[in-house]
Amino acid sequence: KTVGILGCGHVGSDLVCLLAPFKCRVLVRDIVDKSQFCQTHGATVASLDEVIEQSDVLTLHVPLTSATDNLIDEPVLRRMKPTAFLINTSRGEVVDQPALKISLMQGIIAGAALDVFAKEPPTDTEFLSLPNLMVTPHLGGNSLEAVEAMARSAIEHLKDFFL
Repeated sequence: KTVGILGCGHVGSDLVCLLAPFKCRVLVRDIVDKSQFCQTHGATVASLDEVIEQSDVLTLHVPLTSATDNLIDEPVLRRMKPTAFLINTSRGEVVDQPALKISLMQGIIAGAALDVFAKEPPTDTEFLSLPNLMVTPHLGGNSLEAVEAMARSAIEHLKDFFL
């Protein structure tokens, strides 16, 4: 299988490393040159078109900017494999949600998993009820490790301020 990663910052690059034991083909697209990183970790730098058209799983790890707002829209979804899955844990506005809904309903792509929405909490129950859509409650920052890191950061900031 081929996993396409759009955005190879901290999360995207960690994902490249996590995928290594699975021996899958990993395509990476980022605005920063990631060729050295990819060569070291067995991934391949690819064009946006290659990532979209060749991925069995397309996972998004980009910030919301004018360039990424609705990056995954109806024309992009139509260029994905009909057997492909889309994962968005970055920003809700990166995916055109109405276009994704239609694509899932019409079988243009096989499925999607979303942790973020343009409007939270999401209210489109028809969309949320689709059998080929998995949603999570945007709780990535609530892991024990994340809470501990936030607590350590708060303590350091207080020490810096008061001492």
